[in-house]
Amino acid sequence: MAARLKLVVVGDGGCGKTSLLLVYAEGAFPERYAPSVFEKYSTTVQVGSKTVALDLYDTAGQEDYDRLRPLSYQNANVVLICYDVMSPTSYDNVLIKWYPEVSHFCRGVPLVLIGCKTDLRKDKEHLRKLRSSQQEPITYTQGEATCRQMNAEVYLECSAKFRENVEDVFKEATTIALNAIKKAKRQKKQKRCLIL
Repeated sequence: MAARLKLVVVGDGGCGKTSLLLVYAEGAFPERYAPSVFEKYSTTVQVGSKTVALDLYDTAGQEDYDRLRPLSYQNANVVLICYDVMSPTSYDNVLIKWYPEVSHFCRGVPLVLIGCKTDLRKDKEHLRKLRSSQQEPITYTQGEATCRQMNAEVYLECSAKFRENVEDVFKEATTIALNAIKKAKRQKKQKRCLIL
């Protein structure tokens, strides 16, 4: 029987969560932005010799859904916190909003930090808009620093539009979740084996 994991993806509205999930689960990049409320995608991933069934939960990043979103966290095996590398606000919200929320509702669940839309770092129009407000794209080094600050398992970047590192994001998240399950089982066994 294949293992089944629940991966929950959070982040600001428009940061690239849904595109990342759609490209991975369905192979299609959405051409227009359509905010999602709550969506579930199911797919499988091969990790070594193991086939793992994934239930991927897309959550709403908008404030209107702050009270509903925690319902999607129940029984999560790993949480992906996403931000848009071209949005300093989205990046700041990782530590201001998403990390505190996920830490509260998902104690002990491994976290993965994802920088989305990396293709836009080279897009002249997006760079011009950012610089017109005296801002710069978020760098890989900044993402790594935030990853350490929130004690996430790993920091990864991707471009759903060009399918760059999309597979890696989900393989890595799956491996992290499987390792956390193994570790929890070992700790449970050790607790049972008390010699007096």
